[in-house]
Amino acid sequence: MEEDVIPSLRATLETQDDITELELSFEDNRLEGSFLKKGTPYSFWAFFPNGVLTGAKGFSLSSYGSEVSTVEPFLIDEKKITEKHIVFWVEKRLAAQGIIPVWKR
Repeated sequence: MEEDVIPSLRATLETQDDITELELSFEDNRLEGSFLKKGTPYSFWAFFPNGVLTGAKGFSLSSYGSEVSTVEPFLIDEKKITEKHIVFWVEKRLAAQGIIPVWKR
């Protein structure tokens, strides 16, 4: 995670013009990210409870400093998961919430 996912995810999020104070880490089988977008705080977590990419996974997001309200399944249909899948699906989840654009210009 720290060698493959975090640098790639950081590069992806840093291309966004209005994201600042980006922090990413992986600890206790959890990929955590936080940033400000136009001054609004966002945090997300991708959980790997069994510590492996092929096991159970979940995703959660909070905004405006609120607590996390739901944990969603994450990468449940993928059979062969790679670090690129994780980066892609985190980016897709953030885009689905309107936090980052769906299409890159």
